[in-house]
Amino acid sequence: MTEFSNEELIIIALMLDEEQENNCKTIKKRKRTVWVHDLWKKRQTEGEFTIYNGLIDDEQKFYEYFRMSQYSFNVLHGKIENRIKKKVTHWRKPIPSKERLAVCLR
Repeated sequence: MTEFSNEELIIIALMLDEEQENNCKTIKKRKRTVWVHDLWKKRQTEGEFTIYNGLIDDEQKFYEYFRMSQYSFNVLHGKIENRIKKKVTHWRKPIPSKERLAVCLR
């Protein structure tokens, strides 16, 4: 069995410590990036219905969001529009019927 002097043990310990630090630097976790559609980012600040206006241009995103095509949405809206729309008063402007339906479906 080989015996090391104190100086040799210190040098070995320093080298092992340095090697461990280098390994830790290469193993550092990457910061995760999450791709979020621009429409979903605006929901918190601009409200739920603004998404509807953005989804009109993208049929696939519209279907993913409402689980129905734009055609089906418009047919459904046409059938219930008179029942869900409110009157305009001097006090406030009512929520549009399409917005009511969009929020209800979500």
